Amino acid sequence: MPYRHLSAVPTYRHHKPSGQAVVTINGQDFYLGLWNSAASRGEYDRRIAEWLACGRQPPAQPAAGGLTVSEMLVQYWEFAKRHYRKHGRPSEELKNIRYALRPLRRLYGHTLACDFGPLALKALQQRMISDDLSRGVINSRIGKIKRVFRWAVSE
Repeated sequence: MPYRHLSAVPTYRHHKPSGQAVVTINGQDFYLGLWNSAASRGEYDRRIAEWLACGRQPPAQPAAGGLTVSEMLVQYWEFAKRHYRKHGRPSEELKNIRYALRPLRRLYGHTLACDFGPLALKALQQRMISDDLSRGVINSRIGKIKRVFRWAVSE
């Protein structure tokens, strides 16, 4: 078996027989979708972010059934458009919410909302750090994401 440097990140590869993208994490293959598609690249980013956030160990697999993060965000967005208004017009907070929720939807949109936990939030935070956002912006956006999940639990 060839030697692999411990700090190396698993690569995004093409599985030619199936035409899908694949990544091998800790000896386990994860198929990501159609090779070189935006969806498979997003799934790769999500898997790697979780793997790094978990100390280079694979996270537990989600269970089937339930509301996905994307479905929850659609419902929250409808609520936010009604709630965040000033003098009958949408307030600037809606823009801030949109910016906060965009990476959440991209990385975890297909994930069940009940399976989004502290590890996923940490991976999302690391993604924001790698995007060179300031600490204040990251803290603000993480707070908005927490607010979305508190709202979803109350609903």
